[in-house]
Amino acid sequence: MKDKLGILGIQVGVTPDKEDNLRRALELIDEAFLRYKKIDLICLPEMFYEFPEKEERLTAGQGTYERFEEAFSEYAKKYNVNIVTGTFPMRKEGKLYNTALIMDRAGRTVGSYSKAHLFDAYDSRESDTFDRGDGIGIFDLDIGRIGVAVCYELRFPEYLRSLCLKDLELLVVPAAFYTPRHDAWDILIKGAALSNLQYVLAVNQYGPEFFGRSSIVDPAGIVTARASDREGLVYDIIDPDYQDELRARINTYENRRAELYDL
Repeated sequence: MKDKLGILGIQVGVTPDKEDNLRRALELIDEAFLRYKKIDLICLPEMFYEFPEKEERLTAGQGTYERFEEAFSEYAKKYNVNIVTGTFPMRKEGKLYNTALIMDRAGRTVGSYSKAHLFDAYDSRESDTFDRGDGIGIFDLDIGRIGVAVCYELRFPEYLRSLCLKDLELLVVPAAFYTPRHDAWDILIKGAALSNLQYVLAVNQYGPEFFGRSSIVDPAGIVTARASDREGLVYDIIDPDYQDELRARINTYENRRAELYDL
């Protein structure tokens, strides 16, 4: 029997004031630990700290990494909790990536994931600002294995299935999903959960361009917790044994015919 897990999403939005964005996020974490007794993992949204435009490509992220990592490392240790930091603009070897850090309960950065599928759709070109990551988001923590997909990557079922085939306890999705596509958000996160028989924690920004509605979805595709259209928290206790039971009853993984798929 596996331990049940308390998972928490911090729904917060970006402003031009990076320090205030960070302060509000950390205050929501403080609030969560006053409200909930059991929190094993926290996830924050995509680009809630700094959200550069393409004109800022050469200057974005300067001096960001150390401040961002230090703050969440301190909070991971303070509350003995695993943290997926949400994403921020990270500079590396002359390139700029949309990157999340994954921290354990001791405040150690156990890995990072840079968004591989950039939002070049509708009238946006994320690739004008960021470089594409080349890896996949798989990380081992004391709660088990987690997978990370960022926002637009919900639209790539082959990426999500590649993650879920790695025997995840949880798929986490930091996002900055734009208004007015509420219906697409709901369908995509439910679909990710249902088609992969996978718990999903999807954490969206809230602000003038983003609608919030961060959600926790169980492996049957049922939304078990949802945030409102405001800054705040989404929290639930998930049961990894239930995920295993569903997978034993619904043989999606065993019935795959990988030899037929040309992907």
